[in-house]
Amino acid sequence: MKLFWLSLLFVGLWRPSRSQEENELNVRRIMRELEVIPEILDEAPKDLLRAKYDNTIDIEEGKTYTPKELKFQPKLDWNADPASFYSVIMICPDAPNRENPMYRSWLHWLVVNVPGMDVMKGQPISDYFGPLPPRDSGLQRYLILVYQQSDRMDFDEKRMELSNADGHSNFDVAKFTQKYEMGSPVAGNIFQSKWDEYVPELMKMLYGVSD
Repeated sequence: MKLFWLSLLFVGLWRPSRSQEENELNVRRIMRELEVIPEILDEAPKDLLRAKYDNTIDIEEGKTYTPKELKFQPKLDWNADPASFYSVIMICPDAPNRENPMYRSWLHWLVVNVPGMDVMKGQPISDYFGPLPPRDSGLQRYLILVYQQSDRMDFDEKRMELSNADGHSNFDVAKFTQKYEMGSPVAGNIFQSKWDEYVPELMKMLYGVSD
């Protein structure tokens, strides 16, 4: 009898991982529900991009996280071809807020010529910095997208400094990907964030001002 109840407990706690097809359908559904499609992207990513922050937080598509939880560069995982090169782009389409996104899109991270999934071996154009939603701006959407390159490429984009808004504000993802003939994103994820007490600290560190 004891073994019977233990087996029931195991069945109750165990949940099978989602299949690739379920991941694809879910990320597409969430991006439509959050109006990323067609507001930001014409086509949803083909696959789910798995992102883990601080080795503990697995990003669940569409969910809300604090800026403090997202302050360090995440580890990414997707169905990559180890012989191919990729570009990783993270943007906020809701700067300064979703009702008046005059700075759409704000670039938070851009790494090109990533061999396979080894982001650390890619060429950073903009180093990672986490969400900076202004006070009272409400929820902001954040997208991390992966695009497959035709090969290792020469990018003529200037290296961006985190302390300078130039290049980060009004970053045009479509224009960038069309310029380098990348097509639609092969993987992606979306999450949301809103102001917390860490934002003023990060603003002071990056720009010497508080929000």
